[in-house]
Amino acid sequence: MQLLGKWTFIFAIVISCGLLVQEYGVALSVVNGTSMQPTLQDGDQLVINKLRFLIDSPKIGDVITFKDPSQTHRFLVKRVIGVSGDTIEIRKGILYRNGRKVTEPYINSRIEDGDFGPVIVRENTVFVMGDNRHRWASRDSRYPSVGLVPYELIDGKVELILWRPSLSAFL
Repeated sequence: MQLLGKWTFIFAIVISCGLLVQEYGVALSVVNGTSMQPTLQDGDQLVINKLRFLIDSPKIGDVITFKDPSQTHRFLVKRVIGVSGDTIEIRKGILYRNGRKVTEPYINSRIEDGDFGPVIVRENTVFVMGDNRHRWASRDSRYPSVGLVPYELIDGKVELILWRPSLSAFL
């Protein structure tokens, strides 16, 4: 009986450590939707670093997950386009940050949703966009339901695509 109690205790410790890592360290997440194409595909399994922004602030180009401001228990994944103090504007399908055209090697089309801004990114917030720039393809900081994302809503940084369903096949 003592052996069973010892194994139960070890099992409880392992489960507790796993839950702590999941909540505060590293998490797995599945992409649901096409707003980050071509970078991320629907069904991609991601590794999220939840500790990253405890010691550092988000940077331009980071792909982050954050709590959806308009829906409880839902997370969004987007790319950081602007940080505190930046001025973001879209003119004729081209993104500008602080008056300069932004080179975006990760997208494959111009922005089709029309002109936007200018908007100044407030302190302790980020401006995010999906990589899919086709009309209505991404609900991001351009839309009032998301807006500027406060740091406290940021869950973590996407570090790795662990698995992509489209690449798996039976031989």
